[in-house]
Amino acid sequence: MIHKKLIISEDVINDIVDESNRHENVETGGLLFGKFIEEYIIILKLIHFSTNAKRTQVYFEMDEDFAINITKLMEKNNLAYLGNWHKHLGYGGPSNGDDKQAELFLIQNSHKRNYLSLIIDFYNNDYNLIATNYYFDKDEFFKKDIHVQRIINNQELNKIFNSKKVNTRKFVNNLSKNLEDHTGKTFIHSQSKKSQNYKLYYEEIYNLPDSGQDNGSISNKKIAYSVFIKFPYFNISMTDRISIGIILDRKFTKKFEEITFSDIFFNMVDLVPKIKNLLDKSQYYIETSLHSNNKKENSDWRNRTKTVFRVLKSWSIFNLHLKEKVKNVN
Repeated sequence: MIHKKLIISEDVINDIVDESNRHENVETGGLLFGKFIEEYIIILKLIHFSTNAKRTQVYFEMDEDFAINITKLMEKNNLAYLGNWHKHLGYGGPSNGDDKQAELFLIQNSHKRNYLSLIIDFYNNDYNLIATNYYFDKDEFFKKDIHVQRIINNQELNKIFNSKKVNTRKFVNNLSKNLEDHTGKTFIHSQSKKSQNYKLYYEEIYNLPDSGQDNGSISNKKIAYSVFIKFPYFNISMTDRISIGIILDRKFTKKFEEITFSDIFFNMVDLVPKIKNLLDKSQYYIETSLHSNNKKENSDWRNRTKTVFRVLKSWSIFNLHLKEKVKNVN
């Protein structure tokens, strides 16, 4: 088992301190969500327990139904359940009860390889953060204290993972499920053998309005409208950029935005509204694109016409000169 390091932002720490101060003389706690990447455990999201949790000076008991529902929601958003945080009142790191709780969790959830316990221990108006990683190795239960690396913001997080490569399969699977939950649309997976890019897209066929009628009647013409999220490679680095946009009639591609992969890897939910907007405004983008293409076609037609007229004019002048020469020779 690789020795783990914990990365936690100052915002998350401040949130833990504030919640602890709200329950001044009793223990309290919450759920931790984020990522396991190689030797790193990264806390990205903190959820406090509801009012149904039990808080005393010597123990804290979570609301189990609340925890299960929140965990399902976070995992849909590509955030893994890491473990719990809770407050101690000056008696240090994990208790025997904390150890047993971690062991029981890993036994009951055999697909989980690690369980993180983060304790904020208050003493004399100060606090200490104590992080412990629990895991099984060859059926033997272990607990290891781990180093806490505090960061200020996501820019620091990006620096740490600049050189890391991520296989996007799990991320893309979670993203497609997330998009289906939020939009009701099933996105298709597509991988290009030539360019090695990987794409998620949704396509719908629309009837075009009859441009020759004023009553808004529908013509027999149809158009394919696709929304896509494209990854440049299947194994992608945190600094690579993905693109989102539309494809009209399977021919005309319009990119709307390019996004650094780390910005959505650590916070997938930011991408969903952007995709939903492209779906909701399909009619507007179809009309805009058609108008733009028609203007381009008209412009191309005018340019071609001008060229033809210039050629004809040059040819006429040439013929005139030729006739003059023939006349002079005669």
